[in-house]
Order: sequence, then C-alpha cells, then structure tokens
Amino acid sequence: METPFEIRYNNIKLQVERLYKSADGPGTDRFPGLEDVSFSLKGGECVHLRSSVPLANQLLLAALMGRTRIDAGAIWVEHQGQWLNLPQLSHRQAGQIQARTIGYLGQSEALRSKATAMDCVLHQLIALEFSREQAEAHARHVLDWVGLPRRLWHRAPAKLPLAELHQVNLARTFAIDYSVIVIDLPIEHIDPANQRRLLELIAYRKAQGTCFIGHFEHKDLWRQICDRSLAIHSHTPIPTAVAANNIAVHSY
Repeated sequence: METPFEIRYNNIKLQVERLYKSADGPGTDRFPGLEDVSFSLKGGECVHLRSSVPLANQLLLAALMGRTRIDAGAIWVEHQGQWLNLPQLSHRQAGQIQARTIGYLGQSEALRSKATAMDCVLHQLIALEFSREQAEAHARHVLDWVGLPRRLWHRAPAKLPLAELHQVNLARTFAIDYSVIVIDLPIEHIDPANQRRLLELIAYRKAQGTCFIGHFEHKDLWRQICDRSLAIHSHTPIPTAVAANNIAVHSY
C-alpha cells in the first residue's frame, strides 16, 4: 500500500484509514467491534477519545499501540523519516516503533515488578542504544524533572506509595521524545499533584510537536489540555441485544 500523498504535507504524525477490528470476550453481543474507523493525528495536538462503549476506546488504543492485530485497514505512522503501515510490519519492526515513535502511558501498577524506579527509565533508554553512562544521566534528569525524591530512585516500585509510582510512570514515558503518545491511564484517579504534573508535561511536549490521544473521563480535565474530541458513534443502539452494525469515528 502506498503512503497517502496528503499526510506528508499537513503535519500529520499518524493516520488511520478504514480500520476494522472485531471485539472478543464479554459484551460482544452489544459491541462486536470497530468498523470503518478513519482519522488523523497532527503534531502538537491532544485528542480526547470518547465513546459510550469503553471497549471501543480500549480496542482503538490497543490497535494504535500495535498490541492487537486489526482485521483490515491501515495505521500509518512516520518513523525515522519513513511512513510505515503498522499492520504490515513484523513483530520486530513494530517493537522498534514502540521504542522510538509511539509511546504508551499505561497503568502505573504495571511497574510494580521492576527492580528499581531507576531501572524503569533506564530500560527504555538502553533499548534505544544509549550508553550506560548516557542513559543514567538522562534518567536522573527525568526523575528530577517529575519530582521523584532522590532517596526513592533505587527503591523497588513494589515498595513505593502509589503517588510516587505515578511519578515513575511519567518519567518512563516522557524520557523519550516520541512523535505520538497513547494515554491509557485513568488520569481522573491519580492524585491532583500528578494530574497537574502530567498536564504540564503534555503541554510541554505538545509545544515540541508530539501528539497525544487518550480517554479522559472528567470533562474539566480534558478541556484543559485537549484540542478536540474524537467520538466513536454506534448506529445501532448499544444497550439492546442487537449487535451494532456500523461503528464510525467522527472528529470535530
């Protein structure tokens, strides 16, 4: 598939074209999946993903991260000067994009198994072929940047209070200059100090050209940082037992 001409001249970082993805597991009688989803993400914008069906958000975010295979369609992303279609890539190539181009801010609790807070950041940087010295210097800078006390840098995440674990999670994600960052963290449930810290980090990276997409439940919160909404609409009523026949994305 050839790279669409228009995406090269409109500051587009990621473009989704006619994405189809079937849903698995409970609830598929009411929501069978995503159908004919198309949208673009431009550099420097933060997009709020909203849907009455939580599974729709989860499926779309997982697809953008390359964590689930789509059934049809294209997900174009600019990676090191080339436009690549994620569904056509090998597992190794998709891993390279996840390491360098599409970042992911997920659940902080997932870091509990790591050896130390410092290791959470170092692992990301060494995977990018930083030298050990360079990686440690940058990790120290980023951990300071998110305000994690230095006495906690070499403590196991399993022993950190949740607020400090959120700081480690932010450091891990924002240590790398991703083009796109997918947010799958319930920001509404983290403490106010880390909410403010995250909004400041997003604003800073938006100014550098990074684009963001995520689901922000609290209206006042997403209005502070998001530039527009991306709404997934079902043309068949979701609460009924009738399967949704048409799922489309509209942006405004």
